[in-house]
Order: sequence, then C-alpha cells, then structure tokens
Amino acid sequence: MSAKWTGNERDLNEELRRIALECDGVIEDSRLVDLGLSRSMIETRVANGRLVRLFRLVYVLPGTRLSARGRWRASVSSVGGDACLSHGSALALHGLVRDGGPIHVVSRSGACRVDGTRFRPADPSYDFVVEIHQTRRLPDSHVCHPGGIRSTTVDRALLDFAAGATNLELVKALSQGEKERKIRWGALRGLTEKARGHKGVGKLRFEIERWDPAFSDAQSDPEIDFLFTLRREGLPMPMVNASIGRFVADFFWADLNLVAEMDPWGTHKGRETFRRDHRKSIELEAKGFRVIRFTWEDLYQHEDRMVHELRAIMEQQRSLATRPAQRGF
Repeated sequence: MSAKWTGNERDLNEELRRIALECDGVIEDSRLVDLGLSRSMIETRVANGRLVRLFRLVYVLPGTRLSARGRWRASVSSVGGDACLSHGSALALHGLVRDGGPIHVVSRSGACRVDGTRFRPADPSYDFVVEIHQTRRLPDSHVCHPGGIRSTTVDRALLDFAAGATNLELVKALSQGEKERKIRWGALRGLTEKARGHKGVGKLRFEIERWDPAFSDAQSDPEIDFLFTLRREGLPMPMVNASIGRFVADFFWADLNLVAEMDPWGTHKGRETFRRDHRKSIELEAKGFRVIRFTWEDLYQHEDRMVHELRAIMEQQRSLATRPAQRGF
C-alpha cells in the first residue's frame, strides 16, 4: 500500500464508500488513481474481493446493487472518452420513457476504447447489456450532464431513439417530454432539418408535424393508446381529462355532447368505484351528454370493433346536433 494509506485501511475504505455513494455505486479507475492507488494495489484489491471489476476501468464495492443510474454511469464510463448515454437510455435518464432494454451509449467514431458493439459486465452477477453506437457528429451542443452523467440532450436522444422506435413510442416520449416541459419544439424541428438522411428522422418529423396537445393531457398509456388509435383512424380528437361540472371526463367531444370513459383493466376495483362511476354516468346523461365506456378488451383485443362502434356513435350524435327540433302533436 502507498505511504498515504499505510496503516489507514479503514480510512481508505471509508473514502471508497464515499466515492461510491457520490457516483451511484460506481468507482472509476481514475478516482482510484487520484486516491494514490497503484495498478498493483488495485489488482490486489480485485483479487482479494475488496473491489469488483465491472468493466475494464470501472469498479464497484462488493455487494453493491446498482440502480438504473448506476448502470447508466458505469456503461458511459466503460466506453470512455467523449461517450454519452444515448437513444432510449438517455430519454429514460431525462424522464421521458421507461427503458428496460440494452443501455445505449454513443461515441465519436474512433474514440471508443472497447471492442465490438455489444458487451456485458465482467462480473456475471450484473446482468445488463451495453450497446455502442459510433457517430461522426456529436457536437458539444448535443451533450449535457444531468445528475453528473454524460448524456445526449433530449433533442438528440429523440433523434437517435427514432431510428428503432415505433410511431407510438415516439408519441409517448414526446408526450412525456411536453408534460415535463423538456421539449424545445423549435430546436427539435431545426435538428430534424439538419439531420436529413439520419435513420428514423422522417418518422420523427412526421410525429412532430402531427403532434396534438391532447396527448400531453393524457395521464396513462391506455389513454395515449386510445388517442393514437383515433388519430390513425381519422376520428376527431377529443379534449382529454376535461372538467364537466364536478366531474372529469376521460375524453370529451363538446360539439357532439359525447363523453368516453376508459376502464383499462376491464374490471372495477371495488363496489365504491363501481358506484361512483355509475353515478357519474347517470348525472352526465341527465345533463344531456351521451356517455360510453370502453374496457381494456375493447382497446387491446377488439380495436376494430371499438373504432366501428365509436364512429357510428359519433355519426348519431352529429345527426342529433343538426336535427331540427320536433314539435309536439
């Protein structure tokens, strides 16, 4: 051991725990060197089980359970250089998506210090995959450091994410970004214009141009899925979670006096919920609104039928709105 830590094993261990706590459980090789540990000292601690090698120059303390942030930090550190968290992983860090797949890292071409495009931690008890993307263009304006983790910006992450995402996944990311006030629409449009030829850019541009604020008012994935179906089928978009008197309607078409409620799981959670929903429907109907309910099965197992029935109901409501008043006999 170096003279600095001779006889101070306890102090060294405390310092390592402090670094790990500060860095989401991850200890980079450079931090060990800064502490005064030589290469042989680091290897001895690894051999004795007092350090666990996660990647070539990335370590954790024994027994560490890495959070998502810890896995992201370790992955970026393992690639080194100017590497950034990217794609869906960066959007997850920014709070726009839930990402349970491979951890995506982007690096400038030729700057990556690992071989291959996919790799796993050296210790098999840490089961995740890192996927590396190399790019010729990664300007500083596309890089940020949320919580100390080097990452692509929301705009750049959306552009990269679009390469493998579905249109619905893009809508959900944009919706959450708008809710969090993290989407800079002008900058995002400008980025897509400059990125012509980038894989997925056409899909992202399409979703930006067709963006409807109703998506950001949705409070759950089933609500967004329902709105996405409406848009795809050319049905009018409703107001979402709209206040009508003392009630909040999941979906409301004011011009049709039509309310749609979602019961995404197909069942009620209890008698009180059933009673409340029943009372809500009766009171809205009494005020002149037509109320319809869709279940999880309607949305995810019988979508064509749901669309057909909704279109028919809308036509009925539209004809009622234009029908002249009937005179009594």
